[in-house]
Amino acid sequence: MKRYLALLLLLPAMGVFVGAQDRAPVPLFEATQCILNGKYEWVNVKDQKSIRLAYHADNKTFSGAKYLYVIVFSTPKRDRGKIFDIRLKDHRTYSIENNATFINTPEGITFPEPPLGGNWTQNQLTNSIQAILRHHKWYEVQVKTLLKPSSHLQCETNIEDLAPSGAHK
Repeated sequence: MKRYLALLLLLPAMGVFVGAQDRAPVPLFEATQCILNGKYEWVNVKDQKSIRLAYHADNKTFSGAKYLYVIVFSTPKRDRGKIFDIRLKDHRTYSIENNATFINTPEGITFPEPPLGGNWTQNQLTNSIQAILRHHKWYEVQVKTLLKPSSHLQCETNIEDLAPSGAHK
């Protein structure tokens, strides 16, 4: 009887632990909050309960500067979405540096509209998308939790041309 009681008490604790493993890492969560709550409507989440995310951290390409490449998938198959190049300026300041819509086909990654910055930027985004897709680690996050304003975050972008037309909130 004691063994069954111990097992019954242990199961909910194990469920909490397993669920915690699927939570989006803090940098991904906060960067996505900036994408959704910033000055522009980078991604339309109206009528969505959750979104699928993935990311790749990079601190080698730009002399030790910390960058996150965040994907917000637009299909359940994760073959389309939007990628964001986000610089982590300090502990809680995220700067959206670039973004592009992409499609992943058997022939490779394509961009319906090439990102700003030319071939180098397009190659950098392509490499990041490929790294993210190879990693096979995605997160599904409730939109309502991402839309809650966070007073400890600083969200910015310096390039007005990156904003989708008509995207002011």
